[in-house]
Amino acid sequence: MVSTVLNVHYFFDPLCGWCFGASPLIDHLIQRDDIQLNLHPGGLFNSRTLSPETRQHFLESDQKIHSMSGVEFGAAYQAKMRDADSVVLDSMLPIRAVLAAEQCGYAATEMLKRIQLAHYQQGKTVHEIEVLTSLAADIGIPADIWNDVFAQTDEQSDIASTTNLMLKQHLRGYPSMTVEIDGQWISVPVQSYFGNLKAWETFWNQLSR
Repeated sequence: MVSTVLNVHYFFDPLCGWCFGASPLIDHLIQRDDIQLNLHPGGLFNSRTLSPETRQHFLESDQKIHSMSGVEFGAAYQAKMRDADSVVLDSMLPIRAVLAAEQCGYAATEMLKRIQLAHYQQGKTVHEIEVLTSLAADIGIPADIWNDVFAQTDEQSDIASTTNLMLKQHLRGYPSMTVEIDGQWISVPVQSYFGNLKAWETFWNQLSR
């Protein structure tokens, strides 16, 4: 019996802590042959300087995300959020990097994962072009190809498309996910499966029969 290939839509932002919490669930979907995963990047931060109060709120949310999902927020990231003189978050160039990786013939999900790890574990400033270029090299993208494609990629059109799709599907916040079944886009409660990969696997096994 051949399993049905499911068309799944994942709405995310690379600097969304809850999306980082969802990364083990996304890793599972990537490994499945019966899932076609479509990425829809949002745009949470546009060169936003975080106040000390906001940074503290994020750190408290990170603790909750860790307890629910098991993902690790690194010491370098936590120290940066707690102690740095200034913290600026900007989703735009990280989103461009995710899109550019796919246009270069590499997995967008791999670039997303490396951006998340660089930010949430290593405390790197992932909207810096030098950081993104290094991540691209790490996954094997030749520098000349990367530089050309990255410079020509327009993340704003994809962000606008994501916003319109989320409005159409009545989705709020990140991460959000839908699966196409009989022509309908059905919402998937991603956060309900945090820390429970077995139930997540069972859910998709039942859908793909």
